[in-house]
Amino acid sequence: MVPLNKQKKLKKYICQYYGWIASYGDWDCDDFIIMAYDKTEATAKMKDAMRRRLTKGKPHLMLLSTYNAKMKAFEKKQNE
Repeated sequence: MVPLNKQKKLKKYICQYYGWIASYGDWDCDDFIIMAYDKTEATAKMKDAMRRRLTKGKPHLMLLSTYNAKMKAFEKKQNE
């Protein structure tokens, strides 16, 4: 049984998108980190942040730990 007063932990989510990057003066892939308690909250924060960006296509949201694991697996395949 989980105690009622147990604190929720913030999780790190990464949002990746293809959009206009003003510092490059061109279209490119970019990402940013969102701190949220769950994916629903992260999605709401992502949608709010994306309203201020010029993008093409849909942004992608995943846990940062999942993203890091996928990148490590990709690196291993590249090094073989």
